[in-house]
Amino acid sequence: MRKSLLVPFFAISLTQPVYAVDWFEQNTPLTQAHQHLLEDNLPGMFESLVEVWQSSPTDTLKEHLNSLLIQSLNRDCGKSLTKKTLPNWLTGVKVIRQTIQSPGRDTYRLVIDIRANVEVKSLAVRKWVDRSVSSDSVFTEISGDGVTNGGDEKQYQKRYNLTGKLDSGLYQLVVQPAGQEVWSGWVILGEPIAPQYVRWSSKENWTVEKVALNNPYCPLPEMNVGLYDYVDGQYQRVWNKTYESDYPNSLELEGIPNERYVLAVSMNTKRWQGEILVEQSQTISRTYDITQE
Repeated sequence: MRKSLLVPFFAISLTQPVYAVDWFEQNTPLTQAHQHLLEDNLPGMFESLVEVWQSSPTDTLKEHLNSLLIQSLNRDCGKSLTKKTLPNWLTGVKVIRQTIQSPGRDTYRLVIDIRANVEVKSLAVRKWVDRSVSSDSVFTEISGDGVTNGGDEKQYQKRYNLTGKLDSGLYQLVVQPAGQEVWSGWVILGEPIAPQYVRWSSKENWTVEKVALNNPYCPLPEMNVGLYDYVDGQYQRVWNKTYESDYPNSLELEGIPNERYVLAVSMNTKRWQGEILVEQSQTISRTYDITQE
């Protein structure tokens, strides 16, 4: 398995010669990150990447750090990237970067979705150093069905509405449970590179454009197709389906009442940072009229 990490590493070194000069004669967090990657020590590499991000890297160096992060996925899609585990009361963490493209408008969000078997008082994400991601945010407890989440498990979500694309960088996730110590952990979010994206090909059809090879160590991108109705001032989902392959390019519906809906099609790409799931979601949406006879 080490061979799969070594070949891309030297490719990076050749395309970024500025970092190869006297590189083994130095002892910096950046050179340590490269050394850990060579030695297949991904947790050590992650700790070094955290240190480099804390040093306010230049834009050129940020691109290099993003390349290193991508190469680190070539073992198990990031599941062994860090040894830090979640506390017993925190049973799941998902970090979602959303881009929603509707006619004439692009919307950006950062969503933190957690599951816990205790009450959670607050949930926050801060960009290094101690900078708020956005002042426009909503924290909610999501009602479960008692089956998906388990009888005693609770689901919470913090949604940040952003004014633009989320910057690459080092972020700190902070969870405050009731009657427990605060838990915090680092999350590195590089420049998102999705192997494929979705776009409209006509008023009622869409197509998937492939721009890169899928990482064989990561799950295939998922497509989610949903119909939403506007009821009492809110959009409510009336139909939804997820595809892991053989992506459709149009709706095949039966039994949905004739009405004007909002059609949303998403491509979701997943990776891990230890036990934390990191997801990139690209969504296109538009109004959609159903006029079945």
